[in-house]
Amino acid sequence: MRTTSATELRKNMKFELDKVSNEKETIIIHRASTEDVVMIPLSEWNSWIETKYLLSSKNNINHLYKSINEAESGETTELDISKLW
Repeated sequence: MRTTSATELRKNMKFELDKVSNEKETIIIHRASTEDVVMIPLSEWNSWIETKYLLSSKNNINHLYKSINEAESGETTELDISKLW
């Protein structure tokens, strides 16, 4: 994670956008007179939104934890994906 100023970001916009997109870099943009801003790749943002959704329900949280525990303890079943359709 790097920090830059809004002025430096304007000077190097293409470089900074490429860094975020290609290298999955997160950049904090410091703004003197207001709150700082974070620039992240869209894929990262989408992942956060999905996680927020998955953790938005108590029942879903419990189901996810149960699934994780089953996987960690070896209580899984292997499926042949070609036989699902």
